[in-house]
Amino acid sequence: MRDSNVATTPPTATLVQITDTHLGRSPRPLRPGYPDSDAQLEAVLADIEARLPPAALLLVTGDLAEDPEAQAYRRLEARLAALGAPILALAGNHDDPGLARQTFVAAGHGFDGDIRLGNWLIVGLDSCWPGHTAGRLRPEELDRLEECLARHPECWVLVAVHHPVVPVGSLWLDAIGLRNGSDLLAVLERHPRVRACVFGHIHQPFDAMHGHIRLLGSPSTCVQFLPGSEDFALDPDDAGYRVLTLHPDGRLETDVRRVAGTGPLPA
Repeated sequence: MRDSNVATTPPTATLVQITDTHLGRSPRPLRPGYPDSDAQLEAVLADIEARLPPAALLLVTGDLAEDPEAQAYRRLEARLAALGAPILALAGNHDDPGLARQTFVAAGHGFDGDIRLGNWLIVGLDSCWPGHTAGRLRPEELDRLEECLARHPECWVLVAVHHPVVPVGSLWLDAIGLRNGSDLLAVLERHPRVRACVFGHIHQPFDAMHGHIRLLGSPSTCVQFLPGSEDFALDPDDAGYRVLTLHPDGRLETDVRRVAGTGPLPA
């Protein structure tokens, strides 16, 4: 008979982050010199299905559509749902946040909000700033985060947002990051059980520590941006995604997976 005073250890959870899918109105290259974003996404998802066990959560961190129309969001949702994992999605600066939210929530997925995975709390934030490519967290969004963290003091925490929280070393990208990233970091610094903040937008890997918080960016499923560039520049590296393993003791392991054959840009 099980001793009722002994708690069951929560299982380890595997999360997959994909970002910046940039689907168009129909399957096609977004513009000359770009690959077909649908074909790129299909290759990434096929790699996830072939190489990983079912994930506890699929994090989709913004710029879901290049053409923010219902058809693009419906196609994206249907393909992601085929993975069979719960989904927590965010909007990015290319998206219509209301339309994206409507599509994903109507299909039973999370959009922004928060989700519990064992003794981990995953919180999605809305950094969309209407009329701007850069991001900004509204005061009420920061208040929501603070309240959510206070409500779950026993949980380890991973936060997801579209825009990068700190400069990433590319002048043109750093000009369009999260304008009030310091406000977000101030909230996270007050909560020692926050382990990481993941983001998209930069179309390249990023991994740095800010105090006790690990800051993680991911490559795009579509096209990559050249790290360290002063001006806009594409990188011929392969498309990719990030895998995160969350352990019940608060440890986090992560790596970026590249999908062979998705990198060379069309001539």
